[in-house]
Amino acid sequence: MSETDVADIRSSLHDQAVRLARMEERQVTVYRMLETSLSNYADLVNRVTALEKLKAHFYFAAALVGTCVSVFWELIKVKVFQKG
Repeated sequence: MSETDVADIRSSLHDQAVRLARMEERQVTVYRMLETSLSNYADLVNRVTALEKLKAHFYFAAALVGTCVSVFWELIKVKVFQKG
């Protein structure tokens, strides 16, 4: 093996090491992006779940108010309109 062959092999190994380092950097970047995306998705899911619970509470409150208004209206009709 001549010196030029050894130098070529060393140069090739150096180039491969640089390419590998770049690939590793890209992989780390992709992992960070994925982690950020998943945490944003989890945050969004938690917010939607909280809004759905709030919506259920509002529906319950609206049903309760509607029932109370209906009962009071019936009482008013009986007391006021039945006297005449």
